[in-house]
Amino acid sequence: MSLNHYIKNVLEKYKQEKSIYDRLVTYFEKNLAARTYAEICEGKGWDYVIDHLTVRAYNIDKAAEHFINLGYKYGEMVDYKNEGWYAKVYRHPNFPVMFIDQTYDDAPKSLQIIKQWVDKFGDKDYHHIAVLLPKDVEIEETIDLLKQKGINFPGKVTGLKGTRLRQIFTQAEVVDGVPYSVLELAQRNPDPKTGKIYTGFISEQADSLMKDSTL
Repeated sequence: MSLNHYIKNVLEKYKQEKSIYDRLVTYFEKNLAARTYAEICEGKGWDYVIDHLTVRAYNIDKAAEHFINLGYKYGEMVDYKNEGWYAKVYRHPNFPVMFIDQTYDDAPKSLQIIKQWVDKFGDKDYHHIAVLLPKDVEIEETIDLLKQKGINFPGKVTGLKGTRLRQIFTQAEVVDGVPYSVLELAQRNPDPKTGKIYTGFISEQADSLMKDSTL
């Protein structure tokens, strides 16, 4: 599917790094929700801001080597051992945050959501991108706008109104009967401890979204 002029302009800034750009093009071509959110941004005059990119892998450290070579630096870990997975966060001054996750090797089969996805799709496509909502735009408003255009949401918003991070996944695109990619809406608010916009991740919310990604 060819991308419209607006989305091409959104992605233009990433052309300087072909591997990131090519994966983004593939993602947008295959994800209706991402393209629909672009329609809303264009109509509302919102900036289309990518908050983070998510790569699923068998081994985080091996997958991260490519991005470290591009100048990404390790930031923090999001760990949910009891639910069978963890992630490492990498940051770059010129590109969106990279969130790379994997299944623990000893996780029971029922918790191998990431491994099963990589078995099917590999570790080169983005499982999802998260878009950062404009300041003072509530996540519920954006959900309603997307629903009006036929985009569904199987789960609930994680994070209470006014808290530092609120998130939700759209219903997964399905390939060969398997949930493939989702769009994440991310609303970031000031951290009450620092007064600055929160830029981190919250393990419990990430795990809730992990389960929603299979719906």
